[in-house]
Amino acid sequence: MSSAITDLTKTMNNISSAITDLNVNVNQLLFKCNEREKPHQFDCRLSSQQFPLSSEEELQMLDTGLSQKETRDRFIAMVTRLSSDDPKTSTWFVLSHLLTPEVASKFTLLGSSSKRALQKCKFYGCIRSALTNRFLSSSVNEKDLGKLCDIPTQGYFHDIRDKMIKRNRRKQDHNSQDDYLNSQ
Repeated sequence: MSSAITDLTKTMNNISSAITDLNVNVNQLLFKCNEREKPHQFDCRLSSQQFPLSSEEELQMLDTGLSQKETRDRFIAMVTRLSSDDPKTSTWFVLSHLLTPEVASKFTLLGSSSKRALQKCKFYGCIRSALTNRFLSSSVNEKDLGKLCDIPTQGYFHDIRDKMIKRNRRKQDHNSQDDYLNSQ
């Protein structure tokens, strides 16, 4: 009897995980469809900022604008509107909405010798603040909620890294084929 319960628990956990993954995929598809119709803009008082951010300079400009309380409050409100009912999927979705893969590939959460630390940007502090305010409750403390934001953020950067590696590999394969065809 206890092995049947264990098997049922494992199956339920697998189903739950699959539903979470499906939710992320559906949100991504909806985002891509909506993005084609109308890019999102955010007025950071320095200029009208369009998302997703396509350069580190745009992120730096937004970060500078977020020093002003009014701008920061409006940005946090926008991030809150983008979030779903789950902190894990919300973090991933918000980052994919706000950063192009090219910009995201230049960052990690904590930084490294070759990449900047997103954690040090006001931009990320605002995202965490928005998600903390959205999901903080008596059942989830702030420290645990921070982990629920940081872990998917690290996963997001790993996914971006893997996608960029695949993209570069495809380009190299395509260029190698072109070189071969041109040499014939």
